[in-house]
Amino acid sequence: MKTIKFALAALALTVAAAAGAQTLKMEPQVVGVTTYEASTAVNLVVVKPEIKLDDFDFSVLAVNTNGTDREVKSVYPCDSRGAFDPDGQYLALGLEKASGRGLGLTKGNNVWREEYSVKVGLKPGKTLKVGKQKFTAIECETDKALKDFVSEADYFNKGSFTGKSTGKPGEETLTYASYEPWSLKGDGKANPLIIWLHGGGEGGIDVSITLLGNEVVSLIRPEIQSHFTTEGGADGAYVLSIQCQTMWMGTSKGFGHGEYPSLYADVLKSCIDNYVDTHPDVDRNRIYLGGCSNGGYMTMAMLIRNPKYFAAAYPTCEAYMDANISDNEIKALAEENIWIVQSYDDTTVDPKTHCIPTFQRLVKAGAQNVWMSMFENVQGIDNPGQKLMGHFSWCYLFNDAVTKSQEQSEGDVKPSNDGGGSVAPQGHANIFEWMNAQVLTAPAQPQQQGGQRR
Repeated sequence: MKTIKFALAALALTVAAAAGAQTLKMEPQVVGVTTYEASTAVNLVVVKPEIKLDDFDFSVLAVNTNGTDREVKSVYPCDSRGAFDPDGQYLALGLEKASGRGLGLTKGNNVWREEYSVKVGLKPGKTLKVGKQKFTAIECETDKALKDFVSEADYFNKGSFTGKSTGKPGEETLTYASYEPWSLKGDGKANPLIIWLHGGGEGGIDVSITLLGNEVVSLIRPEIQSHFTTEGGADGAYVLSIQCQTMWMGTSKGFGHGEYPSLYADVLKSCIDNYVDTHPDVDRNRIYLGGCSNGGYMTMAMLIRNPKYFAAAYPTCEAYMDANISDNEIKALAEENIWIVQSYDDTTVDPKTHCIPTFQRLVKAGAQNVWMSMFENVQGIDNPGQKLMGHFSWCYLFNDAVTKSQEQSEGDVKPSNDGGGSVAPQGHANIFEWMNAQVLTAPAQPQQQGGQRR
């Protein structure tokens, strides 16, 4: 009889405990993607709780992204996209900086993963108290976190352009993203335009891959925008990032290093012309072109095909083989304004067969405004002391750390991580201030080569 009584008492306690246990349901809304010099990462999670959470201890929360436990550093009310809203029904969970944990946000064919998982719960043994309510569990989980994420790419307008292919019949379609700050659009002045061409790993049909893959979004941040000026107007510049579906080095005869024209040579120039034509406040005298690796190759190719169109060029770890640049092309390039950036330990694009001999030939041809920053290796700043792959020399560019050039000499190159050399070109403090000062003296008024904007 006593056994039955004890069993009934235990059952009553279990029922009572179950009655007191409550699960708080939250609906995952969106994640925020941060881009770093060598990776992307999820550092923000937005959820919609079933009740409004005004004041609670967020240290009890446990967040896991893609199998990694994360620490919640801040919580604030927001709208469904994570923008602060004191009356918002949504909650933004700011996570600790996670540089390096974002590798794997993309999958094959340069598209974002959809199966990236996010789970929000409670730490073991913790409860969540909201007013008089106490929750012993949180139900909040998704494996589709990257379907519609928030990032700095949201500040860009997106579009596409179709034009003729080069070297074979047919057409090619490019996607692009443009940053057009309102302070410039309304100032009534002609504004500079910075163009960026991506590397081999950022092609495809989703231009956000291009913007975030190499931290191209740093071009719109105040640190770099402040180097550009519009006489009588606001500081800053337009930014245009253009993406091809494969690689800029693709030709009608296969992958190349300058032996044959790029498939995208004509459509890229038409796309740029179209953008300039449809944005009359862009200063045709101050269009600046650059890119990394594949994009550096395409920068050199565009300079060769379109002399005196760009006010300045900033090719980075450029992959246009020097042996494929003729002496006549060197003479023409010597008249351009160029600042090359690379790391001497680059094993992907060997500077000894690419930019170094090209720079030396340009100096010999009498170039007055051609410069080269050659770093010993690539040191990151997101994680101080971290040494990155030698090919990642674009990190110096986007960290606003390209400050010096090699001597203009045909002699040996002396790599240095102190700005890449000892010369301050034209007395400017960095590559962007130098770029801002370059203006075409006899600007051409190009004719649009055809194509259609979408």
